[in-house]
Amino acid sequence: MIDSLGLAVEASEAARPSTPQAESEQELSPSRFARDSKGQHLVRAAMIGVIAGLVAVAFKWALTESERARGALLDWLHSKPHSDLWGWAVLPLLGFSLGCMVGWMVRRFAPEAPGSGIPHLKGVLLHARTMRWKWLIPVKFLGGVLGIGCGLSLGREGPTVQMGAAVGQAMAELLRVPSRSVLQLVSCGAGAGIAAAFNAPLAGFLFVIEELHRELSARTFAGALVAALSADIVARALGGELPSFSIGGYQSIPLTALPVAVIIGLAGGVLGVCFNRSLLAASRASLRIPRVPRWALPGIAAALCGIVAWWFPDIVGGGHIAADKLLGGRLTAGLGLLVFMLVSKFLLTVVSYGSGAPGGIFAPMLLLGAIAGAILGNLLSRPFASLQHISTALAILGMAAFFTGSVRAPLTGIVLIIEMTGNYQQLLALGVTCLTADLTAGSLRDTPIYEALLEFDLRRRPPTTASESTIAAPRSVYIGVQRGSALAGKALRTSGMPIGCLVVSVERAGREILPEANLVLLAGDHLTILVPDGEGDKTMQVVRMATGI
Repeated sequence: MIDSLGLAVEASEAARPSTPQAESEQELSPSRFARDSKGQHLVRAAMIGVIAGLVAVAFKWALTESERARGALLDWLHSKPHSDLWGWAVLPLLGFSLGCMVGWMVRRFAPEAPGSGIPHLKGVLLHARTMRWKWLIPVKFLGGVLGIGCGLSLGREGPTVQMGAAVGQAMAELLRVPSRSVLQLVSCGAGAGIAAAFNAPLAGFLFVIEELHRELSARTFAGALVAALSADIVARALGGELPSFSIGGYQSIPLTALPVAVIIGLAGGVLGVCFNRSLLAASRASLRIPRVPRWALPGIAAALCGIVAWWFPDIVGGGHIAADKLLGGRLTAGLGLLVFMLVSKFLLTVVSYGSGAPGGIFAPMLLLGAIAGAILGNLLSRPFASLQHISTALAILGMAAFFTGSVRAPLTGIVLIIEMTGNYQQLLALGVTCLTADLTAGSLRDTPIYEALLEFDLRRRPPTTASESTIAAPRSVYIGVQRGSALAGKALRTSGMPIGCLVVSVERAGREILPEANLVLLAGDHLTILVPDGEGDKTMQVVRMATGI
């Protein structure tokens, strides 16, 4: 299993010199190191946050308008005479045409654009994938607008994260920053995408630390926070300062009802595991469908969603509007309808994601979790009438539980839901729920969804290796040594570094040390290591040795 990148592998192909010797000289040059100060890094992070915020706002606006157009088209069709005989077929035909166009565009110009993009981002941070931002940003933007706009059950948040990361890559290339800083800027862009998508800067910051980097350095912490705050300021200035969900005044969960939070956490953990395994199964099945070109699969999925939209428009699309209605009490549904919505949304999301269309799973997960929480609230309020007054709070706990059970990032889940709802009184109940969901999913031996999708993609398309007839140029990897890892307390001579990997620099307390054979590595040291290009297994081995994970 590929863990969440351990702490951080800091490398990039951006601005790489033409020869390994030139790269090593530039990496070790004092003047070059001085030009990469923390202050400059924070300025770059702020610039990335602003641009990523603008991209996120534009993407959100375009998706809102496309979904509004879909709703207007459905209303117009329903108003026509005898529309029950023919009206239901209009959106499926339109969806099939647009979906096929999206599928062709993705396969032709940006094969890394399918799905949410977060697994691809994790692959970039592991040097198993590359970030071709010039194609990725326009294809992801346009493909997401067309696909989700015609009804695919996917969200905008994952694509916003990937496009934010691409902004970080673009900035690193344009400014020609040292290779040790490139992936930090990529991660800053990803955190900025989360912050702008949800109006949740702390969640964007924690996402970088908990899900992407986990690097214990002030430089990474500060850069991620500056980028997230900058993006959130832009998003609030252009899109409004209200929380992502317009709810308020709902009662908090009392201490006596905390056992209910445990029950919701258990259910969210189980549902999250089922969701993960279903997504993987759909992704595998899409590769084995005979006589159907891959570019047509998004069209087929969009046609299916278009059929459902004729009778149940709240189930298709990202789901944010439906979740807002449910939490705000504007979506009146009995137990039977809630169960139908849960099953239908679950299946449509799995089919849409498995088709390979650009789109994420954040928003569908949140809606699924809210529906699950509402179902449990409906069932539990029958024997316990006092729970009827906290039904909205239970739906919110369901969102956090489903997210944590699938992504396995409990801290991000807690902060994300708090910032999205604007209610900090639920902190205790959210903590209990997310911890229970995380433990439940872990006890079922389930791999977090983004790691599982990355593993699937790497098995399907292994990292490109250099030809045996050519000499592979080394790639610079910058990584921190953690307490308790295999490298901490070991001399370089006996460290067991993989064959072909060379430690060229050791940074300790802000000073560079010559890496002599007898130098003992300490927790907190940061190493610059040359790794053969294309050998992702050795990169991951170095990551595990330095992190102890």
